[in-house]
Amino acid sequence: MLRKILSVLVILSFGMILFGNFSVGISSIVEHPSLNAIRDGIIDYLKSSELSNEIEIDFKCAQGDMKIAKSIADQFVSDNVDLIIGISTPVAQACAAATKEIPVLFSAVTDPIGAGLVANMGLNEGNISGISDLTPVLSQFQLLKLCFPETKKVGFIFNPSEANSVTILDLAKQAAEQLGMEIIEILGTTTTEMITSLNATVGDIDAIYIGNDNTAASSISSLGNIAEKNTKPIIAAFFDEGVLIGFGFDYYEVGLRTGEQALEILNGVNIEQIPSKILPAEVLELYIDIDLANIMGLEIPEAVIEKADMIIEHGEEIYSNN
Repeated sequence: MLRKILSVLVILSFGMILFGNFSVGISSIVEHPSLNAIRDGIIDYLKSSELSNEIEIDFKCAQGDMKIAKSIADQFVSDNVDLIIGISTPVAQACAAATKEIPVLFSAVTDPIGAGLVANMGLNEGNISGISDLTPVLSQFQLLKLCFPETKKVGFIFNPSEANSVTILDLAKQAAEQLGMEIIEILGTTTTEMITSLNATVGDIDAIYIGNDNTAASSISSLGNIAEKNTKPIIAAFFDEGVLIGFGFDYYEVGLRTGEQALEILNGVNIEQIPSKILPAEVLELYIDIDLANIMGLEIPEAVIEKADMIIEHGEEIYSNN
């Protein structure tokens, strides 16, 4: 597991960070560990670069509100920043809609083509590029089946207004069909709606899957409590409290890679020469909460535990040296 290379002062809502000759506006849709790790990776990369003392970074969080996301993007344009970075699909879309002149980098956008950000992966004309975190849905469902072979019905928790989640839903349905499972859709546009939907459905499912859904990720503590009480394991594309098995990207590394692209732009590279990329498999990590499995009376195969990059056991995070 990568560690932060610098400590950075960040005012999380509408704050300024550092001062310099280059201005970078960073926006995120909500605050949760994965998106915060991206933010930290971007900032750490830039502040460890040769331009460290010349960069001003302004981070703002939309608090899950698209009106705020649009306002933030418009403010960055009004401030005439040198670069805008949008973390997550909805924020990246708001930033892209706000300007055709200022370079815009997206980070952790599952389907940038489907989201209308770029025409294709690789090089594109225009002012947009970035990093896609298209999660390996089939591998995640294979992992679920390996750990819990009796699983037939999988509850898919998502916000239908998030384009990234709609993309993952299609992939999940394909994976489930291939493995002899069925997807039960659990919808919600807010935490309250998701909790209500899960409570109404939890008795009809065997396990729960959460992809790169920002609403679900920011609601994971509440959703995890319901899952634990009903002995329904959660497998997700991230790791946080309530997730039994997390198989997804190291989002701090995602931030570092986005920071690398950002530095190229600040050094004068035209964004049209910076290809949009899908994260490689080497950035994937496996997390298992053995304590939660014990509480729920569930057993994770030892062969899976041995492959984990991090486990939680006896209240401690234990990292693999592999």
